[in-house]
Amino acid sequence: MAKNKDVLVFDIGSSKLRAMVASEGVNNTFIIKSQTVVDYAGYYEGRFLDEEGLVDVFDGVLHELDFQVGKNKDKIYIGVPAEFSSVQTTTANLNFGERKRLKKTDLDTLFYSASEKAKEENAEILSVCPIIYKLDEGRVVSEPIGETASSISAELSIIYAGRSFISLFNTIVGNLGFASVEYISEPLCEGLFCINKDDREDLNMLINIGDLTTSVAFVKGEGLVSLYSFSYGGGHITNDLSEAFELSLTEADRLKKQIVLSLKGKNNDFYELMSDSGKIVKIPLIDANEVVGYRLDTIGSAITQCLQLFSKQYISYLPAYLTGCGVSLIKGGRDYLAKCLGRNISYGVPPIPGKEKPQNSSVLSLVDYALKSNDA
Repeated sequence: MAKNKDVLVFDIGSSKLRAMVASEGVNNTFIIKSQTVVDYAGYYEGRFLDEEGLVDVFDGVLHELDFQVGKNKDKIYIGVPAEFSSVQTTTANLNFGERKRLKKTDLDTLFYSASEKAKEENAEILSVCPIIYKLDEGRVVSEPIGETASSISAELSIIYAGRSFISLFNTIVGNLGFASVEYISEPLCEGLFCINKDDREDLNMLINIGDLTTSVAFVKGEGLVSLYSFSYGGGHITNDLSEAFELSLTEADRLKKQIVLSLKGKNNDFYELMSDSGKIVKIPLIDANEVVGYRLDTIGSAITQCLQLFSKQYISYLPAYLTGCGVSLIKGGRDYLAKCLGRNISYGVPPIPGKEKPQNSSVLSLVDYALKSNDA
């Protein structure tokens, strides 16, 4: 039976703010009560371009959702983007002196001791998550509760958010009248929601390409092993098309939606574009595809650098998943990027019927995490 506990989630994109009010449905589905997407000044290279305007943006979103603080709920969940996050891995150990059946309290002790050692002055810990557990002489388990052992060790993923980010949004939600706020890691939520639990027993790469930023997360177990971000995204492709063919940004965006990168084309092949003034403009197909391809080459090179930073050795078997709307909406974009990386790339999509699109991954993964947190 569906539970009637609503959560309000904000997905902080680099140029769009997504918000959703949802509750649990049957069979691991969601009941979406209301949702909205708004354009805002966004962030770039780790800095919000209009901090003072964020309160008004949030207030406008709440109005769009018809959400009244206090009447509906006084708690808000905010996703922390990769650009304002960092990840460290650490190990923690517990020796019991004798064999015993492991309980949740033992894991809580393990996590707490690790988090106490991992505190940082300029960052706040968002989560402590297990990558791998080992019992006694090294027996690996994914679910230690109920197992019998005299010792347990764990490789743990500790995800941080910058204190400046937390301070900024604490002020915003306080001004809006919320009693509490929970910050959750967007790349972690995506990794746990869009990558199957069995597949996460091995290492995976999750690439989220947004409008102005891209994140590359390495996911294993229930945590992130490493996380990188850089300021390239789909908006740069739009801007490139605008400059190359002297188009407005809205015209360039319409052109981008027509691009089919798998088309080789001939010299007399064109994309026909409706201009802002209502006229048909012909854009050479080969040239337009080259412009998009050039920027994708740049994004691909940056992702490769993230891989090299993560591991000096080439990782031959590494499942890769693409989320976000920066490249996934370009016809042939994923396949082109796969060639740049020399790897197969799958779409990372929510495991919900009718919602299996990479552009839905971020906000729905935050909803999933929030609902599970709400039930805890």
